[in-house]
Parts: sequence; structure tokens; C-alpha cells
Amino acid sequence: MADSARPLLSVIVIGYKMPKQLAQTLYTLSTAYQQGVTEQEYEVVVVENTSSEDFDESILPGLGGNFRFFRRDERSHTPVPAINFAFEQCRGQAIGLMIDGARMVTPRVIQYVLMSQRISPDSFTVVPGYHLGEQGQHFNVSNGYDEEVEQQLLDSTNWKDNGYELFSIADISGANPNGYLQPIMECNCMFASASSFERIGFADERFTFRGGGAINLHMFRSLGMLPASKLIVLPGEGSFHQFHGGVTTSEYDGLERERASHRAQLQELWGGEFHSLRREPVLFGAITPLAQDYLAFSVDRSKKRYKRFKARGDRLWEDDNQLAMEFRK
Repeated sequence: MADSARPLLSVIVIGYKMPKQLAQTLYTLSTAYQQGVTEQEYEVVVVENTSSEDFDESILPGLGGNFRFFRRDERSHTPVPAINFAFEQCRGQAIGLMIDGARMVTPRVIQYVLMSQRISPDSFTVVPGYHLGEQGQHFNVSNGYDEEVEQQLLDSTNWKDNGYELFSIADISGANPNGYLQPIMECNCMFASASSFERIGFADERFTFRGGGAINLHMFRSLGMLPASKLIVLPGEGSFHQFHGGVTTSEYDGLERERASHRAQLQELWGGEFHSLRREPVLFGAITPLAQDYLAFSVDRSKKRYKRFKARGDRLWEDDNQLAMEFRK
């Protein structure tokens, strides 16, 4: 690095009322777990909003010298102010955003992100999302699934020594049920240049719903629609959601109303044109045997989509076409 005091990458992790889950997420971002990288290359900016169950920050020195922790007394129900505070702390040329601190990642995420940024500073690198357990976590409560059951599931693997074993106890995210070779709706572990985040205005303060509402979907599509963005997907890596009673990943009577309000806000902000990001992904990185079933699943669903679109004469990647037309004007 030209400036030894400045890391190449800053990774933002936001936490609230998830001490155990956040601790496990942060371990997966440490150099004890991440492969092929050093502490000097990246920093992890952890911002926690205070709650009745605060994270034990005394464990951070054991994770390495590249963790920076901030606790905020936030009165609103949204993490958006915490996200923008975190952006102000970042020193990296590129930034990774993990709005939900309950997401464990696989061991070469940081290495591949740094490689993708070397390929192009306009790389928009996304990690496919999964959830621990056999089915969507908002269905789990009535089936006896809770934090204790999930921890037993984690303990049945050797994930600390081989993080790819997380694939063996997980299922694909409900937000992208057709895999990562189709238009992607959201990503809870995304990386772009600091200037790209600045271009989209960081986190939009209008997202005031509990948990931030659909702020993650909004930021994902906003970054993906930057004309220069190059969408890179890491098919062999994963971001694994842990059960913690989140707003959209829990089971409760008002869940569908909550989701409906999120959808309505997105449509309002996008002029009724909000949809999945329809840009063709570039796949990057090795794919271990434990991740290959999801590659096969994604390929199968992609082939079926291609046949449907070909029969109708539709374009597979409409956003790419739109941006190309705007560029030619």
C-alpha cells in the first residue's frame, strides 16, 4: 500500500441486540479465519446501537488489531444513522457493507474482494446469501427452531477451521430463491469503491422503518445501477444469516404487513419501477465441493429462465440494455 496507515478495504458491520451472533460474524472476518490476507490490508468497522443485550467488546483484541468498535445510543428504530456514522469512520479505498451483523461469511471473501478491486475500481462485488437451518427463518419459530437449536447445528460442524462447512447446514436465501445467475434482489454482504457509495448518497435517511426497512435492497440496486459498475458474484463464497429475531426473518403476526410497507416505500422512491437488479453477473473465485450444489441449482434455474425468455423474445439482462442505451445518447 502506498499509505501503510490506510487499509485497502473497510468492512462495515452493524449490530443491535445480537451479541453472540455478532461475535461469530466478527470471527469470520478476522485473519484467524480469512485466508490469504493480512490485517494491514483491511479494517473492520463495527458499530453497535445500544440495547438490553450489548456485545462484549472485550473479545475484539483477540480477533486482531484491525477491528474498530463504536457503540452508539440511538433512539430511532432504524440502523440508517449508524450506517452513515460507520461510513464516516471508513479509511479504505473500497467499502464492504453488512447491515445485518448476524451474517457469518466464508474464508476467502476478503481475498476475492481485494482481487476484484485490483481488476477494476468499479467492481461491485456481492456475496450470495444463505440462512442457517433447513427452511426460511421466518417459518422456524413454530417448528421449534431457535438460537439454541441453531448453535447446536453450528457445533455439529467444523466451521471455525473450515468455514465452507456452513454450506452443509444452510439453505438459499428467500430473497433470491432462484440462485445467483438470475436477477438479484438483494445482497447483505456487498462491496464497492468508497466513491461508488458516495455517488449513491450513502444510506438514504428516508428509510425510517424498524430495522431500516428495505434500505439494503435500495442500496444494492442503487450501486448496481451505476453505469460504470461491474457486477461480480462470488459463487464459491457465502453470507450465512444467523437466527436472532430480526424484523423480516422472524415469525410474527405482522410480518406480511411489515414487508408490504417496505415494498410500498421502494416503489414510491423508484417511481413504481423497483425490481431485481437485471445485470449479467461475472462469476469470480474458486468453488469448493460444498458450494457446488448451489452452483448446479443456479445453473438449472438459469437455463429454465433462458428458455422462457427466448420463447418470448425478451432480453435476459434488461438493466444492462438500458444503461447501454443511456451511454450511447
